[in-house]
Amino acid sequence: MSGALVAAACSGSDSADSPDATEAPAAAAEAEPDETPDDSEPADTPDAEPAPTAPDEPAPLEDEDQLTSAGEGNVDLASLEPVAGGEITFGLTNDGTGFDTTGAVAPGSIRVITALNDSLVGLDADANWQPNLAESLTPNDDFTSWTITMRPGLLFHDGEPVDGEAVRANLQAFKDSPTVGFAMAQVDSITAVDELSVRLDLSAPWAALPYGLVGQPGWMVSPSTIGTNETFTGTGPFILESWTPGDGARVVRNPNYWRADEGLPYLDAINFKFLVDVTVKRQAFEAGDVQGYVSPDDEDILDFLDDDETDVWIGTAGANEYLWLLNTTAAPFDDLRVRQAMAHAIDKQFIIDAFRSGLTVPANGPLNPSDRWYTENNYPQFDPAAAQALVDEYEAEFGPIEFELSIEPNASTIEVAEVMMSFLTDVGIDGKIKEIGQGQSALTAILDDFQAFSWFQFGSPDPDGDYVFFHSSGGFLNWTNLVSADIDAGLDAGRQNVDEASRKAGYAQFLQALGDEVPMIWVDHLNGVEAAVTLPELHGIGTPGILPDGSASLPMTNGSFFAWSGVWIEQ
Repeated sequence: MSGALVAAACSGSDSADSPDATEAPAAAAEAEPDETPDDSEPADTPDAEPAPTAPDEPAPLEDEDQLTSAGEGNVDLASLEPVAGGEITFGLTNDGTGFDTTGAVAPGSIRVITALNDSLVGLDADANWQPNLAESLTPNDDFTSWTITMRPGLLFHDGEPVDGEAVRANLQAFKDSPTVGFAMAQVDSITAVDELSVRLDLSAPWAALPYGLVGQPGWMVSPSTIGTNETFTGTGPFILESWTPGDGARVVRNPNYWRADEGLPYLDAINFKFLVDVTVKRQAFEAGDVQGYVSPDDEDILDFLDDDETDVWIGTAGANEYLWLLNTTAAPFDDLRVRQAMAHAIDKQFIIDAFRSGLTVPANGPLNPSDRWYTENNYPQFDPAAAQALVDEYEAEFGPIEFELSIEPNASTIEVAEVMMSFLTDVGIDGKIKEIGQGQSALTAILDDFQAFSWFQFGSPDPDGDYVFFHSSGGFLNWTNLVSADIDAGLDAGRQNVDEASRKAGYAQFLQALGDEVPMIWVDHLNGVEAAVTLPELHGIGTPGILPDGSASLPMTNGSFFAWSGVWIEQ
């Protein structure tokens, strides 16, 4: 479940506000019918508390020189002692639409939720899962059952206990949701077995299940508030004081935070300000109205990397992709030839050079070439002649190719889409832009109310986090409605096995089928432009935090999402 599953998905918004989004997606949902599971048997049971298996090597990192602006390396960050107190204003790209953890959560809402929430599971610096709010997650021998045991003494923001029954109620409500419950379709039953423990019994092995609890399914809220949209009564370092749609939100320090004995959180308050336009965000930053913001454009990144008075923090493990979803059950995209023609027609490198300042890399699927799970596939490459031949063949049978591209009202993304449309026009495909409401991407996709959709998503630290968005069992969350036995089999092999070689073979099968079927038009992996810009005095963004067991956490996930508990500002 990517970041936040549904929440991590995003249409016309800036790339960095897309996760698990689905961070999740909320970015969060996944999974279900005729599955074609891998024939191999699950591997041996892992240890109960740490990740089921450690990778042979750490998650690949991007160029270290990308991490901060020039001059930052002269400061020994490790020698700086965090200072408690103070409040900041932080700029966000997307407006929030509410906080219902059982529905499709908009990216702007997820940005706020990251300060209000601690998920059941966290990610360490190598992108392996580790218990977070939960004390342990223990599978049975064949990974068809998992027991989650909570830490004693945890409280929600309203003082209610975070016990086994509260966790059961949250997980059950998520599973029962008609919007996002597909993410837990493989869960047969959820049972509170004692005061602090919950057991999930599954219909098939799911060795990678804990990764799903990093995002939206792992967000715990006080049981009496489950399903409410106006507030988020969670367990995190900050409490929601106010939220004004179209403007922003204010969160204040949680005095009863479960990690308060570690001095967390440091800040007294955070004011989130929704600033959609990238120029307005930069102006607000340079005027001192905000101390940082996410989703700078490519020119801002290049400017600020050369500016010792500004820090640029770029994610080092995973990134969203920019792509177009194609509704494969609706004409003209129910015909593979049209999908292939579109892929052949679009010059991805031109888009990267013209709109990303060359900072990103072309995409052929949801996994970055630097990812240890990545393998090459046969996704159609730029070839206008091949595109024209496919268009001519289709039109001889069915007539002109026409479609609408749904997109949120974001000027920079619309500009990219218009250039992509021009490539299509060159080969005889007629596309028109259809603007939808701000923050309406996930709902529009869930309702299948589109032919093609401008989209930012994926890049989950573990590929199983994106399972539901491609697997035929994903229901509404299988965005393109494609049903492929090879895609299902590959994803099932990755989900059911703990052995890395078996998982990689499964994901190779998945990626190859994705390249053959072309349910999406891929443009680029957004490593290099998913970033946060901050004052040098603001610390803890883009640097590892500390997990409850003392190990380092992943600094940023796809979409430049990060934990707020360790953020502090010099006084």
